[in-house]
Amino acid sequence: MDEFDKMLLEVIDETLRYSLGEKTVKIFYDYLGRKGFPLTSVPQNPEFFFNELRNVLEVDGQRFHTVSALGIVSLLERTIIEIMCKKFGIKFEEKGPISFPEWVDKLRETYLSKFLKLKVLEGRR
Repeated sequence: MDEFDKMLLEVIDETLRYSLGEKTVKIFYDYLGRKGFPLTSVPQNPEFFFNELRNVLEVDGQRFHTVSALGIVSLLERTIIEIMCKKFGIKFEEKGPISFPEWVDKLRETYLSKFLKLKVLEGRR
């Protein structure tokens, strides 16, 4: 697992724990484990991860509190992307819904280009 994946997992974990609470996150992670989906798979398949989170938060078609599971997860995805953008010094000015997998790909490209530039600069020393 590369540094980008570790950073993404850390931001996802911190955001979920802060927003949903330790107990809910543990239950969700255990659920994913029973489905054969290790957390290390999230960076390669974030869509599955967040679809499952939507499923878990939607209990028998009932809404979680007053906001739908879709709305809660969309807010979490947005928050995670905003935090990652801040870490990379990227302005996040998106209005409306975002595509989490597309943003992960954009951020990964940014990370890799910065990482490669640093490697080139270090090689010149």
